[in-house]
Amino acid sequence: MQIKQRLEYPIWKTPYFCIVGLFVFFKLVRAGTLTLLIDKPFFNKKLNLILKFLNVLIYSENKDEIGKKLLHCLINLGPGYVKFGQALSTRPDLVDKKTCNYLKKLQDDMEPFSSSIAKKIIEKENYNSIDNIFASFDEKPIANASVAQVHTAILKSGETVAIKILKPNIKRKLFTDFIFFYWVSKCLEIIFPSIKRLKLSKNVEVLSEVSLNELDLTLEASAAEELSENFKDNPNYKIPKIYWELTSKNILVLEYIQGIRIDDINALKKANHNIKKITEIGTEVFFLQVFRDGFFHGDMHPGNILINSKGVLIPIDFGIMGRLSNKDRQFLALLLTYLLNKNYKKVVEIHSEANMLGKDISHDHLAQAIRAICTPILNKPIGEVSLAKLLGQILGLSKEFNIEVQPQFTLLQKTMLMAEGTTRQINPDINMWDLSAPLIDKWINDTHDPFKILEDWFHKNKLALLKIPEIIDKVDKILTKK
Repeated sequence: MQIKQRLEYPIWKTPYFCIVGLFVFFKLVRAGTLTLLIDKPFFNKKLNLILKFLNVLIYSENKDEIGKKLLHCLINLGPGYVKFGQALSTRPDLVDKKTCNYLKKLQDDMEPFSSSIAKKIIEKENYNSIDNIFASFDEKPIANASVAQVHTAILKSGETVAIKILKPNIKRKLFTDFIFFYWVSKCLEIIFPSIKRLKLSKNVEVLSEVSLNELDLTLEASAAEELSENFKDNPNYKIPKIYWELTSKNILVLEYIQGIRIDDINALKKANHNIKKITEIGTEVFFLQVFRDGFFHGDMHPGNILINSKGVLIPIDFGIMGRLSNKDRQFLALLLTYLLNKNYKKVVEIHSEANMLGKDISHDHLAQAIRAICTPILNKPIGEVSLAKLLGQILGLSKEFNIEVQPQFTLLQKTMLMAEGTTRQINPDINMWDLSAPLIDKWINDTHDPFKILEDWFHKNKLALLKIPEIIDKVDKILTKK
């Protein structure tokens, strides 16, 4: 069943959702959310005045406490809101840096469930006792995220493993939140028809599908295997081994990785790692995932990337993965190239060719608007240039210029922000897009090479082509009989 059909709600639930909506709105305003959002460019003047009035009416406390209050508020509201907070933690352009730092606690610093429950889940999934499965089991989790927690253990064979265990009833709780979010997005699209081009409900569908897939750990294991196959010949990027015989929908057992977080600069330097090389490897890996494979790690915060003793980058969480079609990759490659070269007319042209612009939109006016937002960003020192932020601002022009927002880029933009932020943290003097530019140019040339296109076509259709002699033979026999 498609995620959209699963998110559809019976009409009799509307009064209930209205009550829930008022409660959630009140809780969020009490936590200071409107203080962070007022005067943002995506609200018009009239709406800003209404929000300011509501904010004064409901919230009047110290602004310095907003991050702390919002953190506790989102945790109390439920796992769907925690997911929302995790996304916000990567957006200092929407909320201030202090609030982002508080919200980062939602990534791996949540309240754990008891180890006795964790043991029961493992035993139930494997139809065996803990003592028969492991030589030892550490009852204290090493990580506590929004939907799962991680314990370490030693197998009978002596191998150390990490065990990711889903929280009890998490699927029901998360799905309930997403149904409500879908209802809210639909209501907003009805009340404010002009925001339909933002495709809020479609974005909820995408986020729901990604998050609900995260709750089937066999899919996460499968994603890790696919990523491993894509990089099997790359010595600088390694995927942990999956123990399929112990893995199920509710638990994932994988190789335990001993390493240093990619953003722990002091520890990396102390271990004599080459920071510049790590930056270059990370940039190349991101490029290969997005452009070569169209299959990328969608949760690239620093806690999910370790550096082992040999300087190899190792991702450790595969719950959120993204995909882009070849058409999407070509659009993105051209868009980034034209932005870096400051060719704003070409930026408008590819939007038009992708049918993302309204019929009556002036291409010259849109190019001028894009230049206005690009110039101050692209004229910054190279280490401060953020193409992810730039893309976000271009999408912000959607209302004025009737640009169709593409939901498939939502997760990618979040990933780009994380990747840029991580690169800037470990090496402020290097810009990942400056490193990526020649790789992107080569990829564009390769994918537009007519001989390469012809070769790919023959490769994809070789089975059909092999049947041509057989078909000709059959036609010949039919004609001969006649």
